[in-house]
Amino acid sequence: MLAIIIVFLVAMIIGFAAHRGSVCTVRAVGEMMSAGTGYMFFSILKSIFWVTALTIPVFLFDPAAAGGVKGWPLTLPAVAGGFLFGVGAALNGACAYSTMARLVDGEGRMMVTVIGFIFGIGLFVIALAGNWTVRPSPAPAMIELLAGWASIGAVVIVIPAIVELVRLWRSRPADMSVGRLLLSSRYRLSTTAMLMGLASALVFLLIGTSGYSSTFELVIEALFGTRPWPSTARWLVLVAVLAGMLISTLQRGTFRLDLTPGPVWLRSFFGGAIMGIGVALTPGGNDSLVLYGVPTLSPHALPAYLAMAVGIALALALLRLLFGVETRVECRNDLYVGDTGLGSRPLKPVE
Repeated sequence: MLAIIIVFLVAMIIGFAAHRGSVCTVRAVGEMMSAGTGYMFFSILKSIFWVTALTIPVFLFDPAAAGGVKGWPLTLPAVAGGFLFGVGAALNGACAYSTMARLVDGEGRMMVTVIGFIFGIGLFVIALAGNWTVRPSPAPAMIELLAGWASIGAVVIVIPAIVELVRLWRSRPADMSVGRLLLSSRYRLSTTAMLMGLASALVFLLIGTSGYSSTFELVIEALFGTRPWPSTARWLVLVAVLAGMLISTLQRGTFRLDLTPGPVWLRSFFGGAIMGIGVALTPGGNDSLVLYGVPTLSPHALPAYLAMAVGIALALALLRLLFGVETRVECRNDLYVGDTGLGSRPLKPVE
């Protein structure tokens, strides 16, 4: 019971930090394409680093724990799923992180995305029944191969982690207490990466992999009667991440219910449907790949995530070419500033 309580509280930190940092792979690709900078992509890499910084020392003291880590094989459907998820996320204007964050902000358009996601999973179930595709099968993650090198890895990773912690603390605004930092209206991308990475690693060490996009996919398939219901722990992580995001938007005062339909809602529906198919094929969305797949060296994770980035870039380019939808994302001084073309609500200017 204590472990479950800890997992719930830690998963809330993931949601709260993701909401305050506005982390999104679509934004990361859009930033590189429009501004030529990579603040958000670098923060995503940092979150992988922080997951590894906590798990590698654990494997040093308990090498057998690495043997029980499961991943997914590198297959063409897995890479194709990553690409499709990227295309769908670009059409939607939000990946797994930001879809949930904008949903709790009151954007009705993101509920249309969820409906589309359910539709996409339904298409995957139909494809399974017609033998047009096969369900992904688990495979050992390659992290076990590195268990013997954990002592070296711990030194290589933990020392830079300590240096980064010191840097983040020293570079904070001089008048900021810990309490004010935690309740800042906007987190630095590096801070977001640290909180999400460490919290995700702790969840992983306590209950195993539990990406919320893949958990939601399991819930939908259970409704269709093709899979058993997710474990209680996975339910709790999904609910806790949403709760953390909701607490963030309420405390910050940015909840604004918007149920006004528009043509862009159609884009969100089809984008959500393509995202659903991608999650089922890979399996997992950008959250699962970044916070669990890549850090555990699951064979499918890095190729699928790179294919996702390519899918996002291609879809954003086509939206600009065919429909004149210009995507511009600005990050400055380790902060997400705002974007156009993705349908996000404008943030207050950075002082």
